[in-house]
Amino acid sequence: MAFRILDLSARLLLALGLGCLLLAGYLAWQTLAFSSDATRTVGEVVSYREIRDGEDTRFRPRIRFKTMTGEIVQVEGQFFTGTQRFAVGTRVPMIYKTREPTSARVALFQDNWLGTCIATLVGLTGMAGGLLVRRAINRELAKSRA
Repeated sequence: MAFRILDLSARLLLALGLGCLLLAGYLAWQTLAFSSDATRTVGEVVSYREIRDGEDTRFRPRIRFKTMTGEIVQVEGQFFTGTQRFAVGTRVPMIYKTREPTSARVALFQDNWLGTCIATLVGLTGMAGGLLVRRAINRELAKSRA
């Protein structure tokens, strides 16, 4: 009975690992696809959008930048955070779709690659854990048969 539970947990860990690795691949593909037709510029944080979340307040920066054509665009950052990440007036690197300037992101690691890295780490850990549990089960079953 205990081996069945361990086998089930190994399979669940392997499934979790595979699912997270697939998510990491999808996130990387999305980031690379966005970056392939994008232009870099520098924007300025002009304000924050505040959202009440129970007793907490979440902040999302509003960033204004100028495109290659001279158009001035204002966008919101991708993430709500518990603090104001940048002071108002701070210049931040931006990346935007050349044909659609309102589709823009802050061009920092945490805005583009952090999710991919976390999903990869969780996926590899899950896969390794599942494989180690399976290996331990097989070793114990071989001992009990001998």
